[in-house]
Amino acid sequence: SDVCSSDLVAVSAIGAIDVPALLQSLDRYPYGCSEQTVSRAMPLLYVNRLASAELLPIDGAIDERIKGAIERVLTRQDTNGAFGLWSPGGDPDLWLHAFVTDFLTRARENNFAVPQRSFDQALDFLRNSVANVGEFDAAKGDGVAYAIYVLARNGRPIMGDLRYLADTKLASFNSALARAQLAAALALLGDRPRATQVFASASEHLVATRRTNY
Repeated sequence: SDVCSSDLVAVSAIGAIDVPALLQSLDRYPYGCSEQTVSRAMPLLYVNRLASAELLPIDGAIDERIKGAIERVLTRQDTNGAFGLWSPGGDPDLWLHAFVTDFLTRARENNFAVPQRSFDQALDFLRNSVANVGEFDAAKGDGVAYAIYVLARNGRPIMGDLRYLADTKLASFNSALARAQLAAALALLGDRPRATQVFASASEHLVATRRTNY
């Protein structure tokens, strides 16, 4: 593998996760679609904080790279608020839109400027998508769960939809991550009992998946 053929050795206090190598791999990825732009930029929001904790050098160019990523994804926002993979328009992918909006949310939390109108349009698109999801099936689960989590992180009123999905459609969320995102959303909006139940379901699903894979 590329890792085995490398002459580099990484040592980290974060058990079993080679954070420097992961960041380097993302940084060298040759394409610049919205998903990869955000995948490269999201960790940069926190990398200097981690570096400081590990007594590593601080990268002074990171802020400009984050600003560049924000500008790039905003050029791909359609008039309805949705983000495209390479350009505005087309059939929007809900998971991708939630991923980009999550990045913009976290960027704002870290004091990066995101135009308010563009941000509100992004959240409105998520809210409308959740409200109009129609007949729910597992194929929609990952995108819907991520959208709900991002809306909850921004304090948007989605409790009715969220409780309905947690109470009646939880089995249709076919990944542990999706169920964990629903649990996080419930916790963020103050429904701790449901959050505990749904997170337990996420943990059970993860254990079951590992047993199946092995």
